Amino acid sequence: MTDAFTEYESKNDLVTRDYKPGEKEALLSYMRSFHYDAVAAGFFDDVVTGEMKIGISYLAFDDGTFSWTSRDTYHVEHYDLAPCDEFLAAALAA
Repeated sequence: MTDAFTEYESKNDLVTRDYKPGEKEALLSYMRSFHYDAVAAGFFDDVVTGEMKIGISYLAFDDGTFSWTSRDTYHVEHYDLAPCDEFLAAALAA
């Protein structure tokens, strides 16, 4: 399994993308279309604000090739986190 996103532990590590119209929505739709594979105990932090995101479960997903988490989905939605090019291509082709 290949990580859909590069590791990011702080806002300095966050790689963002200037999405073309419709790309971000298509990516989020693709990411949300899968049932989770695993659930982690606890919650995750917003890497930009440092705020603990209580109430958003930390879930793991995969499409058979790429893996990602609900943390990744959150950061795409709120901060335009950039996926690897191959994952974005797969999401846009779906």
